[in-house]
Amino acid sequence: MRAVAAVLTLGLLPLLASAAELSTSQRLELLERRVNQITNLTLQLDQMRGENRQLRGEIERLGYQIEQLERKQRDIYLDVDQRLGALQGGGAAVPPAPAAASTQPPPAAPSERTLPAASSADRAAIEAEYDAAKALLNPQNKRYAEAAKAFEAFVGKYPADPLAANAQYWLGEAHYVTQNNAAALKAFEGVVSAYPRSTKVPDALYKIGKLKQSAGDRAGARSSYEQLIAEYPESAAAGLAQHVLDQVRK
Repeated sequence: MRAVAAVLTLGLLPLLASAAELSTSQRLELLERRVNQITNLTLQLDQMRGENRQLRGEIERLGYQIEQLERKQRDIYLDVDQRLGALQGGGAAVPPAPAAASTQPPPAAPSERTLPAASSADRAAIEAEYDAAKALLNPQNKRYAEAAKAFEAFVGKYPADPLAANAQYWLGEAHYVTQNNAAALKAFEGVVSAYPRSTKVPDALYKIGKLKQSAGDRAGARSSYEQLIAEYPESAAAGLAQHVLDQVRK
């Protein structure tokens, strides 16, 4: 409206200066043209305000959708891993041990020994234990407490197995979905410390950040998010972490 007032003032000055030289009808015509110009400017401003309101509404809608996607992220992780597990265990042509948990074998923790290669029968038994634990974690079953015990037992029995990193991560998820946050945080931190080359590390770092953020540890959460973005910039979890950091900074 200040712009409108300025236009009105500037427009009327020459009109007043020359008013004595114009007839009444000419003055009225000039004044009408000026008023029409001001009216058009007012309409344009109203249109711009309407467009701004529409943009703000769109931004709020997109923000809400992002929040919903974050809430569904946990279920997406579960669903994807269940599908991958079905593909890994469903065909005889799948090679036995090495490739299930990660594209690179996890390093042994300082207290671990490298275990000898398992026989085909042992391999099948180990994978059966892992699959049984994952079945408990399936959202359709929702036997999360039992799943946590099963994954904890699996990691305890097979700490250097190629599936151990995945089991450690899903142990964290089993606690996470039941809001046992302290146990979930410990499990996710175990992924990062014991299996730093696992493909589950980016997701674990993101969950560590979320858990610390919900506990009020903003510095710890920010540290975890920044580590994730710096070390795994191409991961989907890094994109989520960047969004959270952007929101916190605002």
